[in-house]
Amino acid sequence: MKRTGTTPHRGFTIVELLVVISIIAILLGIMLVGLQSATRTSKNLQSMNRGRQIFIAWTAYSNSYADKLLPGYLSEGVQEKWRVNYPCPSQQETLDPTFTETFPWRLMPYLDNDVDPMFGYRADVDALENDYANVNNEVEHDAALSIMSSTPEFGYNAYYVGGWWKMSGTRAHLIFGDTPAEVQVGQDTRQVRGRLVATNLGSIRQPDRMMTFCTASFREPGVYVKDDRIPDGAAWVVPQRLCSDQIWADYQGAQRNMGTASLAAIVQDGAQGQGLEVFSAEAVPIRRHGITIPCVNADGATVQLGLPDLLDMSRWTAAALNTVGGDPTRFQHECDPVMNEVEPGG
Repeated sequence: MKRTGTTPHRGFTIVELLVVISIIAILLGIMLVGLQSATRTSKNLQSMNRGRQIFIAWTAYSNSYADKLLPGYLSEGVQEKWRVNYPCPSQQETLDPTFTETFPWRLMPYLDNDVDPMFGYRADVDALENDYANVNNEVEHDAALSIMSSTPEFGYNAYYVGGWWKMSGTRAHLIFGDTPAEVQVGQDTRQVRGRLVATNLGSIRQPDRMMTFCTASFREPGVYVKDDRIPDGAAWVVPQRLCSDQIWADYQGAQRNMGTASLAAIVQDGAQGQGLEVFSAEAVPIRRHGITIPCVNADGATVQLGLPDLLDMSRWTAAALNTVGGDPTRFQHECDPVMNEVEPGG
């Protein structure tokens, strides 16, 4: 007897399966982008929190030294001249002066010797902390001290805030401390001295604008557009122009052959074709998570800045607020001859 009124069973066709798989893939892609964005936001917030802790320690340092700002760099000769030394918190002795030329070890006591505010960005921070505490292994301990002196997450605006000190003959010399700069005063162009470097809190003009710390890394000459790794930090950071020398520039073009120079990156994703071009090996601003740079201003505000923002030299030195012609991105001044001098014994 023949059955009637029944519908034959029909499975999915290959086309239908492919459509479903494609839709699932698209949805997963959207979710992945959202998760990546959330991860970047979280990492940036963590970075900003560490920057805030560094600023609080920076302010505490000034309060301890009669309003004097944390020096950006003290050469070994200057440390000897001033008879300063810094205790190693993990053992009963002073640190080698090669470790204390840059700022981290001067600031560590004001962070209760907590490693995380300056080095929490590193994937190996736990191992670094263990080696730092392990005074019985001299090789690993010294290696940790060296890493901690040179690779904090945030670089200090050391040339223009606190100052870069080297020996010149028998005296300690502040780089740019007496360097003349052309500024606009009313309708006149004048050469003025003593305005380039802020050495105490009271000498900082527009603290809501001047940048004290930002995430940084030491870079060799080249174009940095895309990189999948998080580069090491640096203990200082320089503007796009240091005195009259162009150090770096915001890079908008496509990657090109740089000859022997390496291609790397600052932007983790997005903003394809944008990045940084480094002309002279230096510590420069770095984008670690996304396309902005976590920074801390002199008033304590933590901000996310783009590279175009940091082209403005008035964020680095108050003298650029009065740039001749009114364009602070074009501000420059004479170079200091002591910058490249080799100190006795150096």
